[in-house]
Amino acid sequence: MTRISGLGIATAAALTLAACGGSGSGSVKGNTSTSSGKAGSTAPGSQSSSAASTASTAPSFDPAAGPIMDPGKLPKTCSGLITDADMQLALGNPLNGGDYFQPFQPDAGHKQTGRVKCQYGVVLDNAGKITSNEVEVQLATYADAASAQSRAASTVGTLAGGGAQYAPIAVAGHPATYVTEGGKDAVLVMYDGNRTFLITVQEALVKGDDAKAFMLKIAEALYKHTTPDAPASPPPPSAPANSSAPGSAPPANPSAPSSAPPANPNPPSSAPPADSAPGSSPSKT
Repeated sequence: MTRISGLGIATAAALTLAACGGSGSGSVKGNTSTSSGKAGSTAPGSQSSSAASTASTAPSFDPAAGPIMDPGKLPKTCSGLITDADMQLALGNPLNGGDYFQPFQPDAGHKQTGRVKCQYGVVLDNAGKITSNEVEVQLATYADAASAQSRAASTVGTLAGGGAQYAPIAVAGHPATYVTEGGKDAVLVMYDGNRTFLITVQEALVKGDDAKAFMLKIAEALYKHTTPDAPASPPPPSAPANSSAPGSAPPANPSAPSSAPPANPNPPSSAPPADSAPGSSPSKT
């Protein structure tokens, strides 16, 4: 990878992400697609203005309350993060090149318990070394949500100081940040629970508004593939089913009092108690 290995996030709560270093070994998977099409931006301009002009759904989830992932459940292959089909659906055509998956050792210094990375659309030289890629995806786990946020916060300041521009966006309702550096790659960063997500898209592949749209699509796929299903909600109580019986009682009761006054017109003093009875029935239902 020719660009930075850690990128920042700034959500409404100034949440940030850092992709920590570490050694690891990886494996390359070839891509059988031969299409060379690319989806480029149709509206050249600064990426910062594109990010600001593209509307996104407001966040509706609290990242600090997100799921806690066991590092042992991190994906073991690139397809466990984002599949080739996800890429093609988001981009409109397949990526060139293969995939390169790489796991990393824990980083105790930052309370990082695990990290995996996949490079998509990689190009190898004659020696088998990666010379470039089109998309890079990283997923890391930390000891807890606070550790993930703390580690991330130290990175966004560094990037901002280096001139990076960022804007808050949302990935299926989850707070995230879209980061751009003038004339360089587009980056999406998200923190959720004890996990941090980092996606980098090369400007040569797609840029401007197209890059942001592409990024959001693959980010949604990444979150979906790597987030455990939420526990099923308990079945609704049976009480509502029984409430239908009391509900039918009031119609029957009002009819009786309605015939009572004609039968006893002389004693008005006893009529109010009869009328008060139906008044109490609706309050019970």
